[in-house]
Amino acid sequence: MHQPRRTLIVGTAGRDFHVFNTLYRADPDHVVLGFTAADDQVDDTYPAFLSGPLYPEGVPILPEADLEHLIVRLGIDEVVFAYSELGCKDVVRLAARALAAGADFRMVSPVRSMLPSTTPVIAVTAASSGAGKTPTVRYLAELLVSWGLRVAIVRHPIRPQGFTRPIRERDASLPGVWTYSGLDYGEILDAAGGSSDVILWDGVGNDLPFLQPTLHIVLTDPLRAGQESDYFPGEVGLRLADVVIIAKCESAGIEQIERCESDIMAINPGASVLTADSPVIVDGGDRVAGRTVVVVEEAHTLSLGSLKQGAGIAAAHLLGVSAIISPLPQAVGALVEFYRLHPEAQSVLPASGFGPADLADLRATIEATPSEGIIDATRIDLAEVLGLDRPVARAAFALSPHDPDQLARLVRVAVGLPG
Repeated sequence: MHQPRRTLIVGTAGRDFHVFNTLYRADPDHVVLGFTAADDQVDDTYPAFLSGPLYPEGVPILPEADLEHLIVRLGIDEVVFAYSELGCKDVVRLAARALAAGADFRMVSPVRSMLPSTTPVIAVTAASSGAGKTPTVRYLAELLVSWGLRVAIVRHPIRPQGFTRPIRERDASLPGVWTYSGLDYGEILDAAGGSSDVILWDGVGNDLPFLQPTLHIVLTDPLRAGQESDYFPGEVGLRLADVVIIAKCESAGIEQIERCESDIMAINPGASVLTADSPVIVDGGDRVAGRTVVVVEEAHTLSLGSLKQGAGIAAAHLLGVSAIISPLPQAVGALVEFYRLHPEAQSVLPASGFGPADLADLRATIEATPSEGIIDATRIDLAEVLGLDRPVARAAFALSPHDPDQLARLVRVAVGLPG
């Protein structure tokens, strides 16, 4: 009798769950015995309501540090790679661990897990994290809305959001635009596609879209010229890209930009290559200039890859604040664990999510931190949501294309408008 392949899925930040949902959840030829997570203290289960009828008890999430032991103890036949971002050397090391323990190591094409959409999808991803995906999504959303189109943003999942049904919320920086997130992207696509003319995919790290794109835009960072192939699956995205935008040109030298262009053309000579600046935009900067501040950043800006300077820290330097006060000593709730895992982030207050518990932790930590003002670099308006009584400035990176007309033409064709 044919026996199903005993499978373990390794990954983080949601691609592991998406690969399971689309390729393994209903596959009787494989039995998935667990996911792994990089957090050694993990003790969780992918819930039954997301796992489907073949997994009535859900699927356990196990420590990746125990990979070799798990392969032997569970009799694993194959380890499926489903990371959202990993250095190429780390991918090879993970494969070596699985192979040496006696399991096959499998990579599935991300194209196989992309869900087809009847609504045009413009996907924004990056060759490496921190290249400017979200500012590009914001730029495109404003452009599309100006043409009279209804826009939905579908965001890549991040593990701290928890196991929830699809979430729909307003983005404070994009009036009239709904954003969707969650873990079951079939449900999310149904919800977003039914209420919009265009879907924008907002990626995380250097992962690829979960929806099949009509137009795939990939961001590259000239400050890391020569590293376009150092991250996985970032290079896959670069090879699939229709358009590649070299961002942050205002901060890079001409040699770095030319090196980036040369590398892109060597990898994907068919892509349209554009250049752009990535300035930081501050609203209400006069409220906090010259004062002490606490800076609130999105946690995924800090936790994926090496620590990147977010818009809040950039704004603080631009405004000439007198000091950035560390929230670390005042942290409460889940923020205590975040700082334990990411001590390098102690100069900022990380927003891991925007549920009631997350917001309560943020409010309590802000109120206990002795600053004169706040710089808010999150996607929501913290002053309004939390009812803050201190001066608040909002900060975000922006995209400023050098040839906006060319980018607009490419977008118009993708959404079915005359070029």
